[in-house]
Amino acid sequence: MKRYGIVHPLVLSFYSPSLYRDVAEHWTGVGFLYLLLLLALSWVPPILRFHHSTAALLETLGPAVLEQVPTISIRHGEVSIQESQPYVITVPGSDTPLMVVDTSGQITPENSQAFVLLMKHQVVVRRNPHETRTYDLSGVQDLTVDRATVERLLNAGKRWLAVLAYPVALTASYIYRILQALLYAAVGILFANLFRASLEYAVLLRLTCIALTPAVVADTVRGILDLDSGLAWWSGCLLISMGYLLFAVRANSPVEPAQSEPLSGASPG
Repeated sequence: MKRYGIVHPLVLSFYSPSLYRDVAEHWTGVGFLYLLLLLALSWVPPILRFHHSTAALLETLGPAVLEQVPTISIRHGEVSIQESQPYVITVPGSDTPLMVVDTSGQITPENSQAFVLLMKHQVVVRRNPHETRTYDLSGVQDLTVDRATVERLLNAGKRWLAVLAYPVALTASYIYRILQALLYAAVGILFANLFRASLEYAVLLRLTCIALTPAVVADTVRGILDLDSGLAWWSGCLLISMGYLLFAVRANSPVEPAQSEPLSGASPG
């Protein structure tokens, strides 16, 4: 009979052999649902931090940027503004222009480092120092962007940017962790042979998802404490995950005593 529920590994994965035996013997599936729960919880602190930092940044720099925003009209794919050009919008404290509007052709993507370059019929977005994306405006028939429009966008960003970032971050990390679990479970086959544990790959995959918990929790705490995450850190997380996977396999080996420790507040079912 299944002894532990889906929330118990959040704590018991750190020390409990009986949890890993229960996962192997009585749980079903490959553990991806638990992995999703783990990551959904682990992303809450960084997303809250992201929300506070971006809201504070927009609150601080927003007014200074708003003062520079001209009225931009796009009619039948052609950009126009009343101000003299090139027109540059800057962010206080940054040497790189936030946006340049130039319909005269004086400024080109090659001689501009602006994050956004708005030309007569195109807009160029710089994704990084070496990559830009160009979008044609021929499909835009009638659009006006002014200071009020940008202010509404900034206010919406302060409220919703973190909300929109959460599912993107969760999905990306979920895919990464699934691939990681698939690879680690293959290593688990070697551990199973070492301890003469009769564990199928699907069971090893389920155990791996649980064994990833300590490393994920440690990485979440690292983010909360704002510590660096270099190669040494990621190597440490790898060793932690491998160590707990070895612990999980050994808990299900014939040489491991079949004993169970009491769980405070747990009930069978």
